[in-house]
Amino acid sequence: MATEIGHRVADLADGIDSLGKTSFANRLREVSYRISGILAEGSNCPTKPEFAVFVSHARGATLEIANLIIFFSERELISEEDESNLVNMLKRECKMLENFRQSLERAGKPNPVGA
Repeated sequence: MATEIGHRVADLADGIDSLGKTSFANRLREVSYRISGILAEGSNCPTKPEFAVFVSHARGATLEIANLIIFFSERELISEEDESNLVNMLKRECKMLENFRQSLERAGKPNPVGA
């Protein structure tokens, strides 16, 4: 879902750019690939707890994108429908990333004796 979010955010950036708001559009373009980029970078980690840190950073990037989407919607640069759809996707992504992070951390901990 991270790449789908990235494509949608990039499309919104193109729409904002067509309104002559290039600096806002460029900001969205900068963050459009962050979630998938962070996850790709972290996938090379040798341990699950180390990868969990990258997943946490990807979750932070998801929240940053949501903040920008809401901000741009309030400035009427993004439609309410686009905002609602994308924010809902970002909420789902946040929840999935948090669950994934927790499972990585659990998997990285040694089992207690007798468990």
